[in-house]
This record gives sequence, C-alpha cells and structure tokens, in this order.
Amino acid sequence: MNADLVTLIHYGELSLKGRNRSLFEIELKQNIEKAAGGTVKRFRGRFVLEGGQRDALSRVFGVAWYAEAFRVMKDIESIKKEVLKCIKTRLRNNSSFGVYVKRSDKEFPYTSMQIADRIGREISEKYGMKVDLVNPDLSIFIEVADEAYFYFDRKEGLRGFPVGVSGRVLSLLSGGIDSPVSSFLMMKRGCEVDFIHFHVFTDNAKIESTKISKLLRYFTAYRRPVRIHLAPYYPFETALLSNSNSRGYELIIFRRFMARVAEKVATDTGCGALVTGDSLGQVASQTIENITLLKSAVSIPVFQPLLTYDKQEIVDLAKYIGTYDMSIESYKDCCSIISSNPRTKANACRIVELEKSINIEGVVENTLNLLSVREIY
Repeated sequence: MNADLVTLIHYGELSLKGRNRSLFEIELKQNIEKAAGGTVKRFRGRFVLEGGQRDALSRVFGVAWYAEAFRVMKDIESIKKEVLKCIKTRLRNNSSFGVYVKRSDKEFPYTSMQIADRIGREISEKYGMKVDLVNPDLSIFIEVADEAYFYFDRKEGLRGFPVGVSGRVLSLLSGGIDSPVSSFLMMKRGCEVDFIHFHVFTDNAKIESTKISKLLRYFTAYRRPVRIHLAPYYPFETALLSNSNSRGYELIIFRRFMARVAEKVATDTGCGALVTGDSLGQVASQTIENITLLKSAVSIPVFQPLLTYDKQEIVDLAKYIGTYDMSIESYKDCCSIISSNPRTKANACRIVELEKSINIEGVVENTLNLLSVREIY
C-alpha cells in the first residue's frame, strides 16, 4: 500500500464528554459531511475525511484542527519509507527538522520515542539535517492509531461543540457589532441559532436590501438554513407616542417589548432561550439594574455571552470572525432612534406602570400578527 492523501481531523472538548461523547461525535461527523462532502470515517479521538472539500472544515464548529495527511501501512518500515519519500519535495533551505510522534495504538511494537528516533536518524543521515525539536525548519508529525498517518502542518479549527448538540436558541439580531458576535459564540457552544430582527420599515420585505440580509448569509456558512423572524417597530412607536410621561424610559420599555415578542416566537418554534449582545455597563441600557429589568419581562432564560467583554474585545472578535465590516455599514437601527439618554437605574414599578398605560400586551399581540419568517440557504 502506497501512501494516500486524506484529511485527518481532531476535536478538542468532545473528548471530555464521557458517556455522552459518542452523541457529540455523531453530530460532528454529520456536520462535517454536510459541510465538506466526501466520506467521513469515525475513530476514537479523530475523524478521517476521504475526498470532499478540506477547506470547508474551517467553518465547522467542534473541529480543533485538521491536516492534509498521508495514510500508510501501519508498520515502521512503511512509515519510514513514505516519510523519506515525501520530505524530498519539501527540502529547500531546511537545515533542521523535528519528528513528533503520537502512538494511540499501544499494541504497536515501537514506542513513540523509538519511532521518532528511527525515522529521525534516517532523515539526518540521508539529508544531512540537524534535529531541532524546539523551532525546526521542517516539522514531521506521525500518528499511529487505527492506521498510520503523517503530515507536515495543520490548520486550526473553530473548536467548541458541533452545532445541534446544545439545543435551539433565538438571537435578537440588531444592526450593530455585538449581536452577530454573540450569535457566533452561541453557535460555537453547539446551539442552533434562529434570529429575530426588529426594523423601522413598514414592509418586512425591505430588509432584503439591507446589511441584515448580508449578516444572515454570513451565518449560512456555519448552518443551513438560517431562519429569521422579522418584526416591524411601528406598532410600538405608535403606542409610545400616546404617552408623554415615558421620557428616559423609552429604550428600557422597548427592550422589554422585544424580549416579550421574542419569547412568544421562541416558545412557538422550540427555542429554549433568548440571546442578546449585552455587555455589562457598555451603554446606559446595559447596567445591572436595566439588564435585570429586561430579564424579568420574560420567563425563559436570556443568554448574554458578551456580558464581560469590553467594546474593543468585541470589535476584535467581530473582525476575526468576519462580521465587523458588515456591521458598521449604514443602517437605521430601532434602538438608536428611541432615546439617546436612557436612565441607568430605571424604577421597576415605574416601568410596569408605563407599560400598562400603553397596553404593552396589546402592542406585543399586534406585532406578532405582523411577523414574517424567512429561511436563507
């Protein structure tokens, strides 16, 4: 058997899952097959992809790293022969090398150190290269497991859990930087993420020509289809205009209104929690007191994965995952037009009184009747 090219895939956190590990592995295997195609073989601690699109693995949550690997017969001579053959094409200005071996199959007659020593000696004698295990010019990685593999470099994956193992959540997607990042982080923890967006248009279809559609298409790289619920802002605006005593409370009432609508949608669609992009203290509406008021408006959990991040950390993460440029495109966001100076410590009794005065339950019901749903593939 000559060496044949495959993709070696390793995962991280899944290995800590004990009795539930196989369920996580099966979900990850299915996600890899959907994203990359080809044939995926599952082994303990790794997957092997035959064929398919290797680069698609960069968009699969749960993958720790992956590598173009050579699969060879599981005996020391075959490994040595193929390694020596393959490194010939990689010898340029390489003056040092390192051999790193992981032997998962403990019945293999050579230890990791013995394998590294035998192959390392052959390379050194044949090509006159020096061993450097700290900072080599050429690294050779060998794994002896179900079969034998070797590779020269690897690419980092997204890590986390495969999408689908942690349930479904509904993310409140705004027109800003924070909410796409919080949605990404929930996907990384294994959640299927649906979205709800409140907009200023009279027609839900007008969202199609905005950056919101771009952000949703971004998420199709990680999960298809992406489902979004579109809700108009004007029923709330109309009700608010009927009350002149709400100054300073408008944004807090609006956030509680959005949470109420989102809770109804989540309950009807099997989502177990809401997700927001709140960061503690970043703006006046995100103080402890106001976040508490938001959560008290609903009875299901509200997840806030960015709660302890500062703004620069969120911006850096948005740039890293690729949502930043879309997020800063011009867009008329509901929250930005309601109130520029919300109270930092709103009084709960006052909020409830104001909500009653505008018949908040009726406003929620009217908005739900105007909802539309889109699925993007």
